[in-house]
This record gives sequence, structure tokens and C-alpha cells, in this order.
Amino acid sequence: KCLLKRYTHRSCIKVFCQPWQKCIDGTCVCKLPYQCPKNGTSVCSTNGKSYPTYCHQKSFECLHPEAKFLHGGKCTGEGKFSVSLNYGNTDSEGIVEVKLVDQDNKMFICKSSWGITEANVACVELGFQQGALHSHRRFHLPEDLRMNSMGCLHVECRGIETSLAECTFTKTMTKSYLDLASVVCSTENTDSLTHQSFQCVNGKYIPQKKACDGVNDCGDQSDELCCKGCHGKSFFCKSGVCIPSQYKCNGEVDCITGEDEVGCEEQKEILTPDMDAERKQIKSLLPKISCGVKRNMHSRRKRVVGGKPAQVGDFPWQVAIKDAENINCGGIYIGGCWILTAAHCVRRSRVHHYQIWTALLDWIKPNTEVMVENVKQVIIHENYNGSTYQNDIALMEMKKVSGQKECRTSNSVSACVPWSPYLFQPNERCIISGWGREKGICFIIC
Repeated sequence: KCLLKRYTHRSCIKVFCQPWQKCIDGTCVCKLPYQCPKNGTSVCSTNGKSYPTYCHQKSFECLHPEAKFLHGGKCTGEGKFSVSLNYGNTDSEGIVEVKLVDQDNKMFICKSSWGITEANVACVELGFQQGALHSHRRFHLPEDLRMNSMGCLHVECRGIETSLAECTFTKTMTKSYLDLASVVCSTENTDSLTHQSFQCVNGKYIPQKKACDGVNDCGDQSDELCCKGCHGKSFFCKSGVCIPSQYKCNGEVDCITGEDEVGCEEQKEILTPDMDAERKQIKSLLPKISCGVKRNMHSRRKRVVGGKPAQVGDFPWQVAIKDAENINCGGIYIGGCWILTAAHCVRRSRVHHYQIWTALLDWIKPNTEVMVENVKQVIIHENYNGSTYQNDIALMEMKKVSGQKECRTSNSVSACVPWSPYLFQPNERCIISGWGREKGICFIIC
């Protein structure tokens, strides 16, 4: 069922969008450059223009794919970056050579650092949209290039890059031409379906055993997004996604459920940032998810019947809806000035009778943290059926205090509104809150 939905690296109900993208209707789409954070390092594009940050350049490239990343820093009229495949039998295969912007000659890539992730980036840059078919294949250099000692470049990519220029390069030495990276790019003529094949969303075929191993073999990540478990050096996200094991505790949340950054030690400071580090830095400047976090963390007991009443901070998103002199319903604070509640609890005609009580624990003995807000409007689901309770949901907008730009919610924390059905799994333990009666008419939150 999951595979039929054809999820890829652009499916934001499975993965997070990149800083230069935003999630719209379950798909990562391009941001406009002005929507990027302004802090960052300037970069140069292949169109000859400088951009204030990597995010601005990638956002522009997202809209204009021909304008790829060239190098960090402002453009100064220097040379170009290029990738080529040589000494193969066709244009889609060979030993990989690159020419860096600040180098006059081409250089080989070291085999030791070369994998399917880097190979996919190289092939896509060369116009093979399905990426690489093989990241290791032996090709022979001419005799005059077989020297005992030659330099090669170590390269490391994340897999989301559109050019090898965005990856991290370091120079090292190799003793043999057999230690050089090579690739066979995927074409329509090289792919074949067998009973042991996995078909990627982009049309490429990979061995079934390479699915759900944390490695983006497909190039569009479709082989890692519908997994019941992971094998190899990988980490399993509860949302059914496999990520590389090195992404665990790397200072960046990769699982949409966040468990890859739980129980981690303090991260080491990066002294020589690459473009992936720049991407992480930009991501850290974007608004953080601050919903659904309790203000206290003391242990709790079961309390639906005969349990212990809630304490301040246990459910900071829970509110009471007071109708004239009565509290018959509760609601959930979801951010801004908005409360989510049941449609059968409210009527548009009684909007001036409603009050929102936040941080209230006991109606008979109100605690000092309580704040009371009036209601501006009530919005009931347009298809609500009072007889069947179908679409029994409504929104209430609180009034802002005169002269204030925002509603007073200092004692409240908004609940997270799920954006993906994969945030919660079957049989997962959840906690609910609400208003109930205990020994008579006393209303308490429990």
C-alpha cells in the first residue's frame, strides 16, 4: 500500500523538506529566494551570479535548474567546475574525472570514498536522471597514465546535491589506477526488471536486497521510504523510513518522528564547514517546531477513572470553554489565537458568551496561573451533521488584547497538528486529556 503511493525525497509526509523548499499538499516545492534566512555564507552559481546564502542559490536553482552551485564565496570570473566519464565503452560509463574551479587540470576520484550516493549525483549532473546503475566497475587507463603514484580526490556527498561541486573534496594519494572511482550511469537500455528487482519511482531498477538498507540507491530515496525494518548499516525511523546509521545523533533531525536525535551526546563544533554543514546551519535558522512539549516532566499515572488530577504544565495545550456560567467542553490550543474543539460544543450565535480559560485545573478552585480570553469568532466545519456528529470539529479564534499584536498565551503551549499519517503507528501508546467530573459537580482536568 505504501509503495503504491510512490513516495520520494520530495514527499514531505515521509521526509523533511530542504531549507530551500516548503511542504505544500504533501510535496516539497520550491521556496522563493526571499523566503530563505538572510544569515549565511555567499555562494557563486554557474550563471555567474553571486547569492547571499546557499539557500538563496538553491532556491533559485529549484526554479531554474540550469543555474547550479559553482563554489562558496562571491563570483570573481573564475573557471568552471566539470565532471566527465572517460575510458569507458559508452558515454554513460567510465572512470570519473573532475575539474575543480581553482584547478587547471582534471583529477581522478578515489575509489575508497566513492559509493552509490556520490555516483548518483555525478550521473544526474551529466544528464542521466535515473542516476547510477553501478558505482564500481573496472575500466583500464592508457599505459602512459598508469603511474606508481598519483593524486586523487576524496569526495563525500549526502545525495540531495544536483552537482558534485556541492560535495566535500579532500586530496589524497593513490598507488594504482585500480583505486580510481568509476561509474555506469542508468539508461533505458541498461535497466531490466527481474523477480529480484525493486522498481524505483524514477523508473530505475535496483536489486531487491538494496532496498531498506539506509542507502539511497534509487537516487530519489524511494527505496528507503516504505520499510518495515532496516538492514545493513542503517537506522529505522518509526515512520517506516531507513536512514544511514551515521545520521543518528548528527545534530540534525532526519526522522519526522525525531527519534534519531534522542539520547545523544553534545555535538562537536565543525571548524571547517562544507556545503552540507552550511545547509544544516541554514536549517537551524528556520522556525523550530516548539509544539507538544510539556513544561514539566514528572511521572504520571493512569487517571481516566479514580486517577490523580493533572498538575500545572501537564497538558499546557488543554483549555476550558466557558459558556456563560458553565464549562461543558474543552478545547486544544493549536497556536496563534486558535482553539480546536468539537462542533457540538459551540454555536456561532453564542460567540459573545464564550470565554477561553487556559491553565485551569479545577473549576471550583481556580489556580493562579489561569488566564481568561474572550472569543472573536467561531468557525464550524461546513459539513458538520448534528444528528450523526459527522465532521464534529470547530475552530474558535480568541480576541487580542487592545494594543497587542498577539493573543496572551504565556501559560500555554500549542499542541502539534499532525502533518503526516506516518507520525503515529498502530498500537502506539497515546495520552488524552479532557474535562471530567470527580465526586459530584467538580470539574477537573485529567
